[in-house]
Amino acid sequence: MATIERRENSKGVVSYRAKVRVRGEAPRTKTFLRKTDAQKWANKIESDLGHGVYVATTADRRRTLSELIDKFLVEYLPIKPNNRSADKIQSHLAWWKDQAGYVTLDKLTPATIAGFKSKLSGRKKKNGEPLSGATVNRHLASLSAVTKWAWKELGWLPSNPILSVSKASESTGVIRFLSDGERKALLRVCKASDDANIYCAVMLALATGARYSNIRFLTWADVDLDRWTLLFKTTKNGEARYMPVVGPAQVILQAQFDCDPTGVGFVFKGRSDDAPVDLDRAWRKVRKAAELQDFRWHDLRHTTASYMTMNGASLAEVAEALGHRTLVMAKRYSHQTGEHVRGTLDRMAAAYLGDDE
Repeated sequence: MATIERRENSKGVVSYRAKVRVRGEAPRTKTFLRKTDAQKWANKIESDLGHGVYVATTADRRRTLSELIDKFLVEYLPIKPNNRSADKIQSHLAWWKDQAGYVTLDKLTPATIAGFKSKLSGRKKKNGEPLSGATVNRHLASLSAVTKWAWKELGWLPSNPILSVSKASESTGVIRFLSDGERKALLRVCKASDDANIYCAVMLALATGARYSNIRFLTWADVDLDRWTLLFKTTKNGEARYMPVVGPAQVILQAQFDCDPTGVGFVFKGRSDDAPVDLDRAWRKVRKAAELQDFRWHDLRHTTASYMTMNGASLAEVAEALGHRTLVMAKRYSHQTGEHVRGTLDRMAAAYLGDDE
């Protein structure tokens, strides 16, 4: 029910505070100078609440995105499932907090977020180029994790506003993978590197197609040197899976184990046995030494998939090896090389294009 309370301050100014109470909802209050305005507001809020329409509370109008992000980082991110990208999420959220932290939750609408997305899209990288569509979308995804949590678990938002914000266009250009010469050069400098981890890490990445996080956080408990398998407990799609280790990667992985004084903990150790090493620094050094242009760690995964298709692997086999749930990504690799249709064309040519004379 709605009530209107007449108030008068020390200077004799009269105001009217409207208060609406609906069972199961927090009380809504607002003060007006005219009683008729207070009554109109109270009638509308009472009607909206009765029909299940979201109405911002006083707390919603005071809570800011900055407060929500801080709460997310402390309470939810540390226990978030599939949390190997926590450092990237923190980096993305730092941008949102810096640029949009002042926005109160009642004003955190799709239109507001779209405005900040446009601002983000206009940012320049160190080399002067604009941010890629993929980078913009990763920033949106990190914020979406926050707003989804606020909506579903905290009840601080009526819905996830990110779902109504269009994504930036991402490049579908040629997938970068190593040529034979580039592969040989990269492995040569990795082997000669003074870093104790990079040669084995790169070889495992190429031999398995595993993502950076799976390689970096691999432990000896996940390695079976008898059956030559790796167990990836946490993957992007949330499903644990075994990956065979084949060819020269077996020898290199065995050497990595033999050189480990403990034989326990992370395969690629950092400053202590309890922390994995950050492979990025060593990776950048060997990449530069091998003179690889426009090549990222993730392109090692692209290389594995591309090599598989060039050696006759089916789309289903590529998808299974890389842990894709659908064939969509596998099609990208096969389309780059054309090998997925070579067998079909060869059979057609043999049957119809031969010399009949």
